[in-house]
Amino acid sequence: MSQPTITRQTGASSSTQSRLFRFLQRQVLKSRLSDKQITQKRERAEQLRQKEGRDHHIQVFYQVDDPYSHLLMQALKLVQANTSATFSGHLTQGVSGNNNPEPELLIALARTDAAFVAPGYGLYFDYGTYVPSDDAIKVASIQASQLLTNGALPIDELITLGNCLWSGELESADYKADAFSVAEAAIAEGSKYQQELGHYAGAMLHYEGEWYWGIDRLYHLEQRLQGLEVCGNILFPRQATLPTRTLSQGYQLECYPSLRSPYSAICFDAVCELADRAGAELTLKPVLPMVMRGVTLTRTKGAYIMSDCAREAKALNKLGFGNFYDPIGEGVIRGFSIYPLAIEKGVERAYLKSFMDGAFCEGINSLSNRGLKTICERAGLPWKEAKTYLNKPGWGETLEQNRQDMYSWGSWGVPSFRLIAPNGEVLAQAWGQDRLWRFAQLIDQIETP
Repeated sequence: MSQPTITRQTGASSSTQSRLFRFLQRQVLKSRLSDKQITQKRERAEQLRQKEGRDHHIQVFYQVDDPYSHLLMQALKLVQANTSATFSGHLTQGVSGNNNPEPELLIALARTDAAFVAPGYGLYFDYGTYVPSDDAIKVASIQASQLLTNGALPIDELITLGNCLWSGELESADYKADAFSVAEAAIAEGSKYQQELGHYAGAMLHYEGEWYWGIDRLYHLEQRLQGLEVCGNILFPRQATLPTRTLSQGYQLECYPSLRSPYSAICFDAVCELADRAGAELTLKPVLPMVMRGVTLTRTKGAYIMSDCAREAKALNKLGFGNFYDPIGEGVIRGFSIYPLAIEKGVERAYLKSFMDGAFCEGINSLSNRGLKTICERAGLPWKEAKTYLNKPGWGETLEQNRQDMYSWGSWGVPSFRLIAPNGEVLAQAWGQDRLWRFAQLIDQIETP
């Protein structure tokens, strides 16, 4: 079994930060991600909106070949009728460059993931294995650019266009090169504007300084608008992450977390609770953080992830998120070098929880022996024994195998999950803590003898 290749990057995705930088970063994030700070930021935005006499207005960034954008249009048809806020639309090229380390995997994952979640939201994305050709996407881009002029957002027409694209109806359509040049210019203009506002992805909504991704974050936007008395009942609430039933023996829930993943940190308790409630064996398969595997991260993406996690942590009742002492690099290596002992003692669940809670919610410095001792001992690992593992080789072999396993079924990021039946059949697989509710739904639907 091979060891992972550890990349020690610099820049925005640095894994070689100084301890002073990590300390200062902790102070800044602890303040910026607090409930008080988020509330004050929204209050200031509302005061400015009123002062400038602007309507409640939501900007939508639509990506033609993005399944999530198609689902978002279906959802916005309902939301639009439920709020007095107005909407405008912009085209965007979506995730690209350093924000998209695995473009081919992302295209495939987006399609299968959209099909996975759509039924749970009462939406539709069931187009089999069809992949639109470049020509079909160009035709759709031309039509979309003609629809989204001067900020218009004709939702019904965009839904129809999405249905035509994803069902293959545009494969035989002709287009003119000059018309596509106009569409390309519109996409470039919309992408530039989105970047100026501070984001980079398709299916994004922007309202008064805050970003909301697709149907998965609509409930945050609906709650905010409801608090401003411009929205009715929430149509896309956050759904329960716990099933209502217990399965028969033999089911397994695989979880791929990472010690430096904020999304892994905020959902780990929920993952454990889901497995326990379902009666499924929780199999933990941790991997190295992306930036230690050579995957770059832009400052824009990093800032959005942390702010988004702060909202999601509150929804998951994960207290203290934002008190973050970054373990990237040395801290992660030290933490994972002790993980074989956690496996040996049968406390891997408690150890991963202790490390991630410490890093993201308690500001514990895992680069220090004092901090790592606290992490170990409260997980049931005697420090006298644990510290002897810090210089032992071979700890990365299992992590590398886990990474290869994860890539084999089309995911490259954490946290990822698979639900496996007693006969070995994979019943569901997905990337992201956003998908736990869907696993809970499927568990409740499983027919067992």
